[in-house]
Amino acid sequence: MEDIDSKQRENHSENKHLVKAKHKIVSDIREYDVISDSEVEKCVGIKPKVTVNNNLPQCPGQKNDEGIEASGNMLRNSGTKHKESTQISSRNRLSSADKNCHGLDQTPALRCPQVNTKEKIIFCVDVSADMEKPIFRSRAGDKMTSKQLVRKGLSIFLQSKQKLDKKHEYALIFLKEDATWVRDFTNVPRDILIVLDDIFEWCECDSCDADSVFNTVARKVEMPSIVGDIEMIPPEFTVRVIMLYGRPNCPLVFKTKESFNLLNTSPYFFLDALYFHEPLSDDNKCQEVFDSICDLDQKGLSYIFGASRNQTKVYDAMAQMLAHPLQRPIQHDAAYRIGSISVDAVHQIVSSIPNVDSVR
Repeated sequence: MEDIDSKQRENHSENKHLVKAKHKIVSDIREYDVISDSEVEKCVGIKPKVTVNNNLPQCPGQKNDEGIEASGNMLRNSGTKHKESTQISSRNRLSSADKNCHGLDQTPALRCPQVNTKEKIIFCVDVSADMEKPIFRSRAGDKMTSKQLVRKGLSIFLQSKQKLDKKHEYALIFLKEDATWVRDFTNVPRDILIVLDDIFEWCECDSCDADSVFNTVARKVEMPSIVGDIEMIPPEFTVRVIMLYGRPNCPLVFKTKESFNLLNTSPYFFLDALYFHEPLSDDNKCQEVFDSICDLDQKGLSYIFGASRNQTKVYDAMAQMLAHPLQRPIQHDAAYRIGSISVDAVHQIVSSIPNVDSVR
């Protein structure tokens, strides 16, 4: 009798380990969103757990039982409004597969040739006093400011971009309450970093005039003209603004959007952004600020990131922005994991784990 009880306990322990192993596989797969939940369930035999508040609208424009309309920046799967989380929620920029699933309009495909043309990249760096707050922490426990990470991140970006192609050029804008063009285009990365290192005072800012940024760009940069067939002839160069912003209580404010709209009429103009932010709380407007940054993406082609506490996310974002705008996919369609998991790979992993039922 004791032998039977002992054997049952052993089987029960083995079952728990097998179930735990399968849940770990499900967790790893869903972390990278490489296959759908239905495929996960079919392969692994365990239904992924998703916590959803059914009374919250899941898609923009949809209303819940109380008539509350969904925001494009609400977490679609957590069912939690942004103020209840310490992390900002990304806007609802669906992948192409998700758009097909939801019956939404697809973002028009970029018609330009996918070639590595010369890039003119304009870094718009926030130089407010908020960038000097130590809101990041290294693995060793050292505190770091957004200013320090901007310096390190830009150094890595510029050196890597220069190795990819030496013909790319870079310019620099400082953003206080309005924008100032501080360094004209150069193909020498060190020239940008020297100007950045020469900032002696990071000032207090109570507002942010977004119009001034795009007025400055429109005044300083003449967009390349469209010559011949846009689908066959690549442009002489493309223009990209990369905004590095870090204010917790100053959303981007437009008055006219005249220059912004003018620049966006060009198929050769792009805009990316990285938002350095504090954890969400009632004392800041980080979600509102991030929403205003997301609203800059009029074409659905921008790469927009948020980073808080974890400095690795800053470097990951800078690495992803290395890709040429004419050659990269839509942000949510991009897969940056080496050796992304396929359905066949999942079958192979799961087949190596004994079936729970066979152990009983």
